[in-house]
Amino acid sequence: MPLPPPPAGWSRYVLKSTFGMGRDFAVLHPDTGDQSWFVDGKVGMRPKADVKDRDGEVVYTVTGKMFGIPKQMTIADADGTEIAALRAKMFSPVKDRMSMEVPGGEPWSLEGSFIEKDYAVTVGGRHVVQITQKWVTIRDAYTLDVADGVDVGLALAVVWAIDRWVERD
Repeated sequence: MPLPPPPAGWSRYVLKSTFGMGRDFAVLHPDTGDQSWFVDGKVGMRPKADVKDRDGEVVYTVTGKMFGIPKQMTIADADGTEIAALRAKMFSPVKDRMSMEVPGGEPWSLEGSFIEKDYAVTVGGRHVVQITQKWVTIRDAYTLDVADGVDVGLALAVVWAIDRWVERD
């Protein structure tokens, strides 16, 4: 059953995992299947991924701590400047709660359900990103709805962090 279209003023992307060790995701346009972004997960001691644009240029790098308690990840721009820090709440039995501090900007609040595989991101009380994971697929797949004016690359970095935390750790 297909998803309903995104709300007016939002864009939709489909993330499909590629077979490999680093948790890579091809980011596709839902109607054409054209790849518009690529999230290149790295294998190593620390969780890490590069978010690449259509031209293959690194836009953001996500880096986690090896044994971070509570879980923490940082997002840096192409120049290596840290632009955001994600932190998961330590104990939340039903809902996953995370916050992302953005220097010079409003913090992002992430809340989702592992059971429902559905996550919402709000900024200043405004819903700006919706992340939904499909349950029955051969490869992991997410649907990402992003409100106009929100940085898609940054939203993709958040999706990779959620996938790493919730699905793999």
